[in-house]
Amino acid sequence: MEAYENLWKSFVQGIDFDQKLIKKDILSSWQRCKKTNVSLYDFDQNLLMKPQKKYQYVLKYLPEYNEMPYREFCNIVENLKLNISIYDENAKLKYIINYDDSFDDLYPQVGYFLDASEEKLGTNSTCLAILENKPFMVVGQDHYKYIFHQFSCVAAPFYCEENHIGGTVNASFLHTSVNNDTLNIIYSLARLYETLILKRVSSKKKENLQNNEGKEKKPKDIYFTFSDIIGESEAIQNTIRMAERAATVDSSVLIYGESGSGKEVFAQAIHSKSRRKNQTFVAINCGAIPTDLIESELFGYETGAFTGAAKSGKQGLLEYASGGTLFLDEVESMPLSLQVKILRALSSSSITRIGGFQPMPIDIRLISASKKDLEVEIKKGYFREDLYYRINVIQLKIPPLRDRKQDIKAIIDYYIKTFSQKNSIKVRKIEDEFYKYLQAYHWPGNVRELINIIERSLVLSEDGMMDESVLSSSIKESYTIAKLKKDLNEVFNQALPKEKNILQIAEEVIIDRVLKEEGYNMSSTAARLGISRPTLYKKIEKSKGSNRK
Repeated sequence: MEAYENLWKSFVQGIDFDQKLIKKDILSSWQRCKKTNVSLYDFDQNLLMKPQKKYQYVLKYLPEYNEMPYREFCNIVENLKLNISIYDENAKLKYIINYDDSFDDLYPQVGYFLDASEEKLGTNSTCLAILENKPFMVVGQDHYKYIFHQFSCVAAPFYCEENHIGGTVNASFLHTSVNNDTLNIIYSLARLYETLILKRVSSKKKENLQNNEGKEKKPKDIYFTFSDIIGESEAIQNTIRMAERAATVDSSVLIYGESGSGKEVFAQAIHSKSRRKNQTFVAINCGAIPTDLIESELFGYETGAFTGAAKSGKQGLLEYASGGTLFLDEVESMPLSLQVKILRALSSSSITRIGGFQPMPIDIRLISASKKDLEVEIKKGYFREDLYYRINVIQLKIPPLRDRKQDIKAIIDYYIKTFSQKNSIKVRKIEDEFYKYLQAYHWPGNVRELINIIERSLVLSEDGMMDESVLSSSIKESYTIAKLKKDLNEVFNQALPKEKNILQIAEEVIIDRVLKEEGYNMSSTAARLGISRPTLYKKIEKSKGSNRK
């Protein structure tokens, strides 16, 4: 790194150096920056997004978040624990996803730039991904500006239907190394954004044009149906049958399920089979909207209701959902003060905008979802008992993926086919080991995590071969543990020799298994077992000695 920094110093000072040591695209960018007098040691602070402006860019605060494709994309990014940004084709900031509120306190030292063009920020991955029309990684001293040398950034372009660049997906890291794996992840997110959002928006525009030409209009959105829920296990089929019965009535439904288990998929499926299927489905994540904004988002406000209110007022989501279905996700996160107002609105079938006096009638079918046991939350004083009884007429419990592992293969096959068609990737073979590794994993992120792993594996696969090499270390470790447990169970199902204790037998089984997996390489086997080579030799000799007795 020091040698590379010396090359950068030589360039900015006009000292001759071997230009072959600098990547061609980076060098070209430096030359353009120098020619246009881009500053080396500072930047215009007006280019940084101010914390109070985040509600204009953070996707979960924007109306688009109510649409399923945007929400699903956000969920995938959050599951990856990444903070990313979306820039348009002119390198202007469009969206921020998984925003870290700690950035508010770090402003103006750290934040998101409103304009990432080369003439504003110098060499960076966003502008180079657009200029060079390819995924790009800019690491430390690759940046023209010295003040960015502590950062690394990665960007990948996405394309509109006409095949021109629509913008980029970006991630930046402070004091963190990035590599091709990072680039592959951002590349796959760009493809996902392209297929999940851009192409869908384009098809909707076409549909609207057709509708305007006099053709029969269709519902604005396409929602999940029960046929989209994959699985033949008894656990998931029982839940589907109960949900189908719930769809025939207008009673409130409470859905319990872990994160990523498909609570909103079930909610949409119920809506799709109900009498309200041609009306609006509005999803609200009670945990995602800031406490000081949630009331105005739900109930709307009149002109001049508070400082900063829109001059024309604003329609609330409850009002917007009238006639259709309202889905309250993470309902356990709703503030107590708002629970009172929601209960009143549900009881009276009316709402009053903030700053207003005239009640407005609403007609909504309510579906709620929670990751926590609401009866426990009631005892803790976090949730109102009267609201609980209002929302809990029909209760559904979605089984976690670890309790229906027989469904995993069907889910894998479905999404490999779906993603390969969307991304024009030909799959030649899916190895049996690929299925076995995923079957052994415990899936804390449930179906959402599995879908993400499938997409990532498909992008990382070489020559259309899906095998364990594209899987993460945590999945491989789960598989190893599952195999060890199987071996131990087979041992303990037999009569145990009296001269050996159970721990000694377990140790021998584990050592034997790891030795085989490591090709009898003593160094790597000792490293995996967390012991030294001499200790490993002693344990093997001890095992041989006890077996000879």
